[in-house]
Amino acid sequence: MFNKPVPKYYKIYEELVQQIRSGKFQEGELFPSDTELVKQYNVSRGTIREAVKLLFQQGYLVREQGKGTFVTYRRIQQDPDQLMGFSELMRRNNMEPSARVIEKEIVQPGPNLMQSMQLQPDEQVVRVVRLRYGDDQPLIVERSFFNYELFEPLMDKDLENNSIFDLLYEHTDTRLGDATQRIEAVTSGQSELELLNVELGTPLLLIKRLIKTADGRYFQYSEDVYRSDRISFATQTSPYEQGRDDLGLSLDFSSVDWS
Repeated sequence: MFNKPVPKYYKIYEELVQQIRSGKFQEGELFPSDTELVKQYNVSRGTIREAVKLLFQQGYLVREQGKGTFVTYRRIQQDPDQLMGFSELMRRNNMEPSARVIEKEIVQPGPNLMQSMQLQPDEQVVRVVRLRYGDDQPLIVERSFFNYELFEPLMDKDLENNSIFDLLYEHTDTRLGDATQRIEAVTSGQSELELLNVELGTPLLLIKRLIKTADGRYFQYSEDVYRSDRISFATQTSPYEQGRDDLGLSLDFSSVDWS
């Protein structure tokens, strides 16, 4: 059996990865343009684009609108088993958090949301869509629904320069309790292309999250889309023998309707 030849773009990708790993390109350094790489490797622009596309997908490059493409191999790590606001996550990674509110409105929840948040027919939710930045780089599109009664004191607060969790603790007596999270792999659509400044079809992470208050009421349901080239999730599993005793993962999705 003959081995399938390695595509030219993949060979170039591997060479560029090696150069990044060896330190030829430093963290935060401007990466050569497609035109420069075409001249360097004497190949077509399409071949270079395929190689560079892989570098983006594997998290070696980030594109900053109006500035260019930069080298990065620094990922922000988050523990999915710990409830933490985005602002706190950025601070722990020595980055400056900020946000842009895209939508904020009071809406009537649909049947699935009512069931998931255990809302009564006359209860409303606040829909908030925010684009979250770390050091002015777009990282997450947050699409959240908040229990209106619990969120109402925050309606007139600045959601672009403050953490919602911080505001909640500062202006109300509500305290957060357990959260249930589910992580899925998705690809970018038109809205993510525009908001996160990624190419169409770029691999992303979708985090579906239900958050309760300390007294057991549902405070928030969210579907957040993360740039997988900048943020990764690390978790610690229990030992094999402990898992065999049915003491495995702490997150239980059996009772949640995510549809």
